[in-house]
Amino acid sequence: MNLAELELLVGGATSVGAEEALQNLLLAFGLGLVVALLHRYSKLETNPSPALLSAMALLPPIGSMVMMVIGSSLARAFSLVGALAIVRFRTRLRSPWDISFVFLSLVVGVGCGVGAHTVAILGVAVIGLAVLLLGALPGTRPEPEAYQLRCEVSAHQCGEADLEPVLQQHVEQKFLFEARTSRFGEALSLSWRVVLKPDATIEKLIRELSGIEGVERATVLANYAAMNEPE
Repeated sequence: MNLAELELLVGGATSVGAEEALQNLLLAFGLGLVVALLHRYSKLETNPSPALLSAMALLPPIGSMVMMVIGSSLARAFSLVGALAIVRFRTRLRSPWDISFVFLSLVVGVGCGVGAHTVAILGVAVIGLAVLLLGALPGTRPEPEAYQLRCEVSAHQCGEADLEPVLQQHVEQKFLFEARTSRFGEALSLSWRVVLKPDATIEKLIRELSGIEGVERATVLANYAAMNEPE
């Protein structure tokens, strides 16, 4: 191994001044806020996690700081990988849309960290334009948040037709995916995939369903889509 290769392996850390580091971090944070706002706009019909939005704003300055610390040192890069290997991340992103924005946040931070400000700014601008264009196309925006609604009723006192008026009042979309009996046919369990109307709430829906004669229990399970995705 010659001297140049050894210097690349154990040294080569880029020295970043205080003014340049502050500029990189502030720009990364500003662009991170733009990415978080773009993600929030793209999911107006749903309720994205506040923690996810905050992470998208914080990842760019974190990534920028990482790149400035590593510089061109392979030794520092491998040390960082080893340190991150012991950290256990328990949050899983099930949506490809969310994963794309998280990856964008990381790339923006890396770009700001290495001083590629123009690339980072233009990248966010182009991605923002793409999000706006995709939002105008039918079938490309994320679906509204769906829930699983389950009603357990007395088979001799209540049926789906008796629940329909309340469902029409509070539910915008519904799909019956399960109907089964229990207690030797004395009870009936009905399960729907539902999307609530904008002015409807889960509390009102459950309260009115529970008030129907023959309804023994009404249950709403949140985030139906996430529960039914493969592990």
